[in-house]
Amino acid sequence: MLGITTLAALPLGNMLFIIIAFLLLMLILKKVAYGPLTKVLDERADKISSDIDGAEVARQEAEELASQRQAELAETRQNATKVVNDAKASAQKQSDLIVSAANDRAASIIQQAQTDAQKLKEDAISGAKNDVAALSVAIASKLMQKELSLNDQQALIDAYISDLETK
Repeated sequence: MLGITTLAALPLGNMLFIIIAFLLLMLILKKVAYGPLTKVLDERADKISSDIDGAEVARQEAEELASQRQAELAETRQNATKVVNDAKASAQKQSDLIVSAANDRAASIIQQAQTDAQKLKEDAISGAKNDVAALSVAIASKLMQKELSLNDQQALIDAYISDLETK
């Protein structure tokens, strides 16, 4: 009850003055303190909101870049595998060509060696026939000139053979 009696004791003019002063103080506080504070808080909220939006955009860009890098990496790996496979195929083809050329060359050398050996054999046989024929003619001519004993014949043949060996 003490509050009601104190309130009744205040004159109406004082009460109006206090209410008006309070309202004026509220308006001044709103203009001076609450307005700028609200403005700062709104700006901060806007900045935080824009930062969040920017972070979301940056995250999406980072995800896109990461997926793009993954695709490029996969493509690079695929290209590297293709290059290695192409190099292996080329090396195998070149190896086959070299082996084929070497085999052809070896076959040619073998064929030439066989031809040369056959020619040498034929030349040796021909030379031996010529030598035998010459020896036969020489022996026959000697025999015609004189009749030889067995020792003389052996000595004559040995002399002709040694003569052939020196030629």
